[in-house]
Amino acid sequence: MRTVTALYYLALSLTLAGMSSCALLPNHRVTYDQDDARIGIEDDPTISVKQTEVRNAHPGQLTVEQVRSLLAMIQFTGWSGTVIGIFVSPTPSALLSQEELQKYSTPVTDALKEAGPTERVFFSFPKPGGSYSEDRTSGALFLRGRYLHLVVTDHSSILRPDTGGDNIRVGFERDTKALKLWVAKPAEAAIVPDAEEPKWAPFEKTRISLNYGQTLALLRTVPSNRQGRADLKSAPSSGDAGPSQQDVQEQVRELTNSNRELRERLDDQTKNTKELSEQVDRLRRELDQNKAGKPPARKTPAQ
Repeated sequence: MRTVTALYYLALSLTLAGMSSCALLPNHRVTYDQDDARIGIEDDPTISVKQTEVRNAHPGQLTVEQVRSLLAMIQFTGWSGTVIGIFVSPTPSALLSQEELQKYSTPVTDALKEAGPTERVFFSFPKPGGSYSEDRTSGALFLRGRYLHLVVTDHSSILRPDTGGDNIRVGFERDTKALKLWVAKPAEAAIVPDAEEPKWAPFEKTRISLNYGQTLALLRTVPSNRQGRADLKSAPSSGDAGPSQQDVQEQVRELTNSNRELRERLDDQTKNTKELSEQVDRLRRELDQNKAGKPPARKTPAQ
C-alpha cells in the first residue's frame, strides 16, 4: 500500500513538474514537418511582455507568390573556419535554391497567416540533395509594420568547423561561419529607423530587413523574366550569363549616338577655331601694314 501511495505521489509530482516546465517554455508549434524540413510558429523574442505597443503584422496577408519573390531576393555569404575569410572575399549566393523556394514558400505563407501579433515563423531545412547531413538552413521571419524581418542562424552549404575533437562552445559554429545577408538587385535592404528596429537577441546577428511593399512594387516594374535574372544574380558563383543581345544592341546604339554628338561638337569647335585663326591673321596683317607705312603729312595751316 505504501508503495502504491509513493508511486501515486511520484507520478503526481512529475505531472505537476511537467506542467510547470511547460508553462515556462515559450510557445513553439510545428505547422509543417515533411522530409526532415520543419516550419512552425513561436513566440517572437524581440517583443517583451512590457512592450504592449509592439505588435507584428500577423496574421500575414502576403500571397505565396509574394513570399516566394521576397525570399528569392535574399542572398548570403559565409565560410567555415576563422582564417579563410581573412584572405578570401565570399561571393553572395541565393539563400534558398529554386527547389527550396518552390517547396517551402506555401507552408511559410500558411504559417505567417496562422501566426499571432506576438509570434514569428521559424524554419529549419535540410541540406538539398537527399543525403543526410547535420548542416541545415535555419532561422525565422516576421512582418512588422512595413518591413519583412529575417534572421538566419545557420546555412546548410557551410560545413561545420573541425574542432579537432574539442568541445564546441555555445555559438562557436555560428561565429566561425560568419554568415551575412544581402539583397539581390534591383532591390535593396531596408534601413529601419531606430524606433522601429526589433530588439534582437544577442546571438541573432545575421539578419536583414526588406520594405516588402516597395520591393514587390519594384519587382513588378522589372520585365517578366525577372525571376530568371534574379536567380542568376543570386548565384554568381555558377557564372554570369552576361547581357542579352537586346541589351548589347541598345548599348551600341547609345554609344553610336554619343559618338555622333561628340563628332558634331568637335567639327563645330574646329570651324570656330579656324574662323578665329583667320581673324587673328587678318588683324596681324593690318597691324604690320600700319607699322610699315609712313605717317601721314601734317597739313600746313592756311595763311
